[in-house]
Amino acid sequence: MPTSADTADRLIAVAQEILAREGIEGLSLRQVAREAGVSHGAPLRHFPSFSALRAEVAGRGFQRLEEAIQKAAAQLPPGSHPIDRLQAAGRAYVAAAVEAPGLFALMFRPELLDVTQPRYAKHAPAAFAQVVQAVRAAQDAGFQVEVDTVTLAGVIWSLVHGIATLWSGGALGHVTEASLDAILDASFASLLQPDPLAPAS
Repeated sequence: MPTSADTADRLIAVAQEILAREGIEGLSLRQVAREAGVSHGAPLRHFPSFSALRAEVAGRGFQRLEEAIQKAAAQLPPGSHPIDRLQAAGRAYVAAAVEAPGLFALMFRPELLDVTQPRYAKHAPAAFAQVVQAVRAAQDAGFQVEVDTVTLAGVIWSLVHGIATLWSGGALGHVTEASLDAILDASFASLLQPDPLAPAS
């Protein structure tokens, strides 16, 4: 006999499936209940609100993003330069976003989420903290030391998130025939060189 936890997990899994198939537009409490095979009121017996269910889904997305970035860093050779680690984190971020664009769209819509939900409250800020940590390590190695760390992390985050969003939506395909890897290579080359404002020697 399914337990309450089993049903909650089923509701979360179904919400993820709908996001993958239809995006945020297709995600409704009624649709989640229907596809999970429960009554329309059942989800609210497991989550205090629809925004809490959405926040749980988004929190799991941020948790997976953290793990993807950690895995990318672990795959680098020991002693890799911090810039290489920063690039690896950026590539992992883009890969995760492109793999699940509907989920990523939800993750960055706080007005749709109960941001006090524990998993979201823990993992959403932790994902950006990873970027800040990677940027700080690169600055310690001499990269853009004059720029505020959090500001620089925000710029790099904006770059990779923008690339992922434009690629997932097909917009980049209308303006370039370059592959996603080539676009990332060019972006990192322009942003992550030691000092792009320094005159050539």
